Amino acid sequence: MALTRRLREPGVLPDFLIIGAMKSGTSTLFAMLCQHPGVLRPVTKELQYFSNPRNYRRGELWYRGCFPPPSVVEASERALGYRPLTGEATPAMSLPEYAERAARLLPEARLVVTLRNPVDRAYSHYQHMALAAIPDRRAFEHALEQEVALLEQGLQVTHDSPRSLRRRLHNYGYLNRGHYVEHLSNWLRHYPRERVLILNFDAWKSDARVAAARVAGFLGLPAHDYEAIRANEGAYRKPMAAATRDWLTEYYRPYNRRLFEMLGEDWGWPC
Repeated sequence: MALTRRLREPGVLPDFLIIGAMKSGTSTLFAMLCQHPGVLRPVTKELQYFSNPRNYRRGELWYRGCFPPPSVVEASERALGYRPLTGEATPAMSLPEYAERAARLLPEARLVVTLRNPVDRAYSHYQHMALAAIPDRRAFEHALEQEVALLEQGLQVTHDSPRSLRRRLHNYGYLNRGHYVEHLSNWLRHYPRERVLILNFDAWKSDARVAAARVAGFLGLPAHDYEAIRANEGAYRKPMAAATRDWLTEYYRPYNRRLFEMLGEDWGWPC
């Protein structure tokens, strides 16, 4: 009942979005950030409004209903002495229309991106999907081969794609989601670079407080003493085959090189 009531009450629009990448610490980062008194939580971390066709059809009023109403924001502002912020974390930055739709509704929003070595991200994603409600029962190598075949055909997922293609390239897009430079280039066509914070998950995973402090500063929030939460990297049921790791390392070299050229820094991933 409480969720139903809140969804019917128009709320403020979010000030920030954590857009990805999947299996790169977005849940940990969002949980850390929500420790800050100046961050008001939505009804759930991952609203999937811009990335889920069914939710998007529900419209802006539904989306607003997932965030605190203006009266709550104003009361918090009086108590804090500064305006609190709200946001959400849907790690679906690889969907090409996510950026366009977000920019249309939230042109002034700030974006937070955390990226993991794409080789490790791909395998963590596979392990995650193997335990999902609709599990991926293919061998990891077979899944990669099938995805390469789809990508070589030039197929892309959009909100209007058939459900079967959407599932195969988005839900099970182990390779595609690691094409970070392509996905970021799309977002940067809609948002200026100064409103996009890009973090290296491999650099902050041992102490998420460092990342939370950087994000808070980027959002203009005052300093806060965070309680430590260790990033969840995902538990592998068995290690990745050495030959598969070698293949992925070579596959991602050109993407990593272009990413580091975009960022103007080298994170140490093979490139």
